Order: sequence, then C-alpha cells, then structure tokens
Amino acid sequence: MTVNTTQPDQSTWVIRLSGKLNFQSRQAFHKAVQQAEHTSPRQIIFDLTEISYIDSAGLGLLALTHKRLTKAGIRIGLTNLQHMVKEVFQLTNLDNLFCIYDSVATASQSLKTTVQSPATTTPS
Repeated sequence: MTVNTTQPDQSTWVIRLSGKLNFQSRQAFHKAVQQAEHTSPRQIIFDLTEISYIDSAGLGLLALTHKRLTKAGIRIGLTNLQHMVKEVFQLTNLDNLFCIYDSVATASQSLKTTVQSPATTTPS
C-alpha cells in the first residue's frame, strides 16, 4: 500500500491510500495517521479511491483508528470507495460507523459544518 498525505487547511488532513489495505500495510497506515494527529486536526479524511482490496485487518485498522480519533474529538470521513470495498463495508455494517462521502470536497465541507454522525451520503 502507498500513502499520500496532504493538509489542505490547518484543520484538515487528507490521507490517500492506494493498493491493498491489509495487515501488511498497517505500519504505513499508522505512520500517516500519527503524522496527521501531531498537528491536532479537526478532521481526517481517508480517500480510498485507489484501494482495490480491503480485508478484516484493514477494516480493523480503520475501526480502531475511528474509535481513537473520535474519542480525541477528531472527525473522520471516508471518500471514494470502490464498488467492492463499499460492499465489504455494507456487509460488515461498518457503513453505519463511518461517514462515507462521494468526494474529498464533500467530506471536507460536511465535516466542517456538522457534528460527526455515522451516515452515508451516497445512494446505495
């Protein structure tokens, strides 16, 4: 897995993941999240446009990260889930835990103006 992080403004980080989100990718994932956390962001958006595969370990990484960051007051959003990845989230009911958006811009706007609540903004 490769990771690309950007900080479009002082309160937002976008973490773009590509490849497979699984046990082998945990170190790169944690490093990116820690880098973002050190700046005390208000929201972190995970752009999953290029995630072609996610397994239970990848889902666990996201779920545990969601729990930790939400507890710290950081809002989390997921964007651009590919069809197969979206199906995994639906099958595991994790689409009820995460706010899922069509785009980074939509996620950024929504997370800045609303209180975090699990919802999917894309029609199923």
